[in-house]
Amino acid sequence: MSQYVITGGQQGKARLKLLSEVMGPTTSQLFRQVGLSEGMKCLDVGCGGGFVASLMSDIVGPAGVVVGIDSDEEILMLARQDAELEGKNNIEFIKFDASAEHQQEHYDLVYARFVLTHLATPQQCLNSMRRSCKRGGHVVVEDIDFTGSFSYPPSIPYQRYTELYQQVVIKRGADPNIGPKLPGMFRMAGLENVQMNIVQPVHYEGEGKLMASITMQRIADAVISENLATETEVKEVIEGLDAAARDPNVLVSAPRVFQVWGRRE
Repeated sequence: MSQYVITGGQQGKARLKLLSEVMGPTTSQLFRQVGLSEGMKCLDVGCGGGFVASLMSDIVGPAGVVVGIDSDEEILMLARQDAELEGKNNIEFIKFDASAEHQQEHYDLVYARFVLTHLATPQQCLNSMRRSCKRGGHVVVEDIDFTGSFSYPPSIPYQRYTELYQQVVIKRGADPNIGPKLPGMFRMAGLENVQMNIVQPVHYEGEGKLMASITMQRIADAVISENLATETEVKEVIEGLDAAARDPNVLVSAPRVFQVWGRRE
């Protein structure tokens, strides 16, 4: 795995919660399109705070099972606490590396969102996901193409944020623009009937406009340690992003998101 650039823990979980709210409608639509239903067994790879696992658990119901795996034990503890408070007994969270082998041919649906983009060996992870999937089941991935990010009217701080994000992820050995590569990677993994959607949340008001600023705050340490920007410049970029978020005349997008799924025959 590459050196993950976005800091985790409690603050990282808060960011993931907001991200889940932003992506919730399109991810729910994707699950309906793929055919996620009651009684299924699901694996959420790189589950983070467990927000998608929670959504899956609502769909599969008491007869179904959702297993979330992540390498961040602190954020997994928080996810377990949430599941317990919500009385969701059909979710289990396990500390496990995303690219490592999990139970083979065990799950009806194997899913990852914004995980492959952070890995040095994303194909290895996708191959493992396929092996974890039952024959006739689906592997589903949502991941980003950061080059598709935009603000309107164009914002210099937002442009600088998108540059720094891509630069630091590449420097840490991962791929901030993996989205368009996913269909080919699915075919390379041996998945069949590969299909794709492209979605992109855009906001002119509300908390969704804060995602850029919050993400910049979470990558600040990595950006500074890699000498891509000074602490002063990072602070100025964050202030500029906050100003754009407050301005009702500025549209702010998330990165372009590729939703790709394929069947294991």
